Amino acid sequence: MELAIGELARFLGISQDEARERVESYHPKQLAEDWNRLKPNTPEEVNEFYTRSADKYLYELISWNYSETYFKRIEPLLHYHNRKILEIGAGNGSLCIILALNGNDVTYCEINESLFAFAQQRFSNRLLPIKMVRSLEELEDKDYDIVIAIDVLEHIHPDSLGSLLKHIAGCLKDRGFLYHRSNFGQQDLFPMHFDHSESIKELFKDAGLRRRENGDYVKGGEDRGVQISVPIAGGRHISRLTYDLINMKTPPGTVFVKVDNESDIGRARNKLVEGLTQSWLFFADADQSFPIEVLERLLSWGVDIVSGVTFKRTQEPVPMVYRYAYEKEKEESMQSGGYFYAPMVAEIKNHLTQYGEILSNAPPAICLPQTGLIECDGVSAGCLLINRRVFDALEKPYFQCSEGKNNGEDFYFCRKAQLAGFKIYCDPSVLCGHYGEYWRGHRHFLSFAQNKPFPWKDEI
Repeated sequence: MELAIGELARFLGISQDEARERVESYHPKQLAEDWNRLKPNTPEEVNEFYTRSADKYLYELISWNYSETYFKRIEPLLHYHNRKILEIGAGNGSLCIILALNGNDVTYCEINESLFAFAQQRFSNRLLPIKMVRSLEELEDKDYDIVIAIDVLEHIHPDSLGSLLKHIAGCLKDRGFLYHRSNFGQQDLFPMHFDHSESIKELFKDAGLRRRENGDYVKGGEDRGVQISVPIAGGRHISRLTYDLINMKTPPGTVFVKVDNESDIGRARNKLVEGLTQSWLFFADADQSFPIEVLERLLSWGVDIVSGVTFKRTQEPVPMVYRYAYEKEKEESMQSGGYFYAPMVAEIKNHLTQYGEILSNAPPAICLPQTGLIECDGVSAGCLLINRRVFDALEKPYFQCSEGKNNGEDFYFCRKAQLAGFKIYCDPSVLCGHYGEYWRGHRHFLSFAQNKPFPWKDEI
C-alpha cells in the first residue's frame, strides 16, 4: 500500500506522511456527510456528485483496494489473459493495472475527474497502454470479452440503470459477459447506495443479459452446449461412470459421445475432437468418478482449458496437475527422453488441508467451496474441459498416438496448446476419484503428502 500512498502524495503535491495520514484517517461517513448535505435527487445531480464532488474516493479506494474483501471480489478475474476487458467505475485504476500486467487489452472508464487524472498518472508511470474514457459514449470499439463493474451499480440512479445495462450489453461481443459485484444495502453507512435488488433481474433480462451459475451475466444466446466425451481404450469401462453421467448437472445442449474398441487412448481422444459439434468438449475418462456439479463448476470460469484434480491410480497418489520441469534429449542407445513434469503436490496439499473436516468422510469425487484457479503446465485429460476455439487453433493430431503405450498424450496436448498461446488451469475445488485396483482420491493423496498411514481399500 505504501507504493500507492507515494503515488497519491506525488499526485497531490504533498508529503508521503500527509498522504498516509489522509488515507488512514478517512472514514466513509465523510463522504456520506457530503451526500446528505448536497442531497442529489435526479440522475443528473447524482452524476454531478460523482463527477466533481467525490474526491474523497482518492483516499478511500487506496485502503479498499488492499483489503481482503476487495481481493476476494477480484480474485476470479486474475486468471484471465489475452482478453479485451472494459472496467467501468474503475476508480484509481488498481484493477486495470493488474489486468494489463496479466496481458489483457484493458480500457478504463471513470467519470470522476480526480480519479481519472490520478489513474492516468499511475498508468503513465508504468508505461501501460491502457485506454481511458470518461463515458461509454466515448468508446470506439464495442467488442469486449468482459465488462467489469465492481461496487458500481449501487451508485446508479434507478432511472438510469436500465439504459446503462443496455449500453453495457452493447459493448460486449456475443457471449461476452458482465462481471459485477454490487452492494445494494448498508444505506446507514452509504446513503448514496440505491437498492436495486428487486428490479435488477428484470433489467438484466431487458438488456439481453442472462445469468449463469457463478453470477456473471452473458450476452447473446446459449452456447451450443457441451460434448461429454468418453474415450475407452482396451474396453476398460467402470460402471461408476454410468451412474455419474446420469446424475451430472448438465447445461442445455449437452450431448454424450464415446469412442470404444480403440487400442490407443490418444487416437480415441482425437476421434472425439474430430466429431465435436458443441462449443465445449469435456473429457470424462471411463476409470474416474465425478462430482455431479463438475460441469457447472468448470464452465463457470469461462477459461479455454480447465481441469479438475485427479490423483494417480498407481504408484504414489500425486495430483495429476503439473509444472514443467525439464526437457531431456533422446539418446540413440536409450528409449527415454522428452519433456518432464513435476506434480504440484505442495499447491494441492495446501489447498485441501483447509477443508480437512469436510474431506474427512467425503467420497473421492466432491466439489469443495469455490475459490480460485491454479495455472499449471500440464494436466490429466481425465476431467478436462476445453473450448472448441482451442482445437480450431491447433493442427492435428491434438493428442499423441502411442499405440497403447502410456506416453503422455495429455502432456502432448498441453504443450501444443501453450505454444498456441492458451493458458492451462486447474480448479482445486473439483476432486475426482480414479480407479486402479481400487478407488483412489483425496484421502490417499493427503495421507501420502502428510506422511500418514495409507488408507487402503477397506477404509474407503
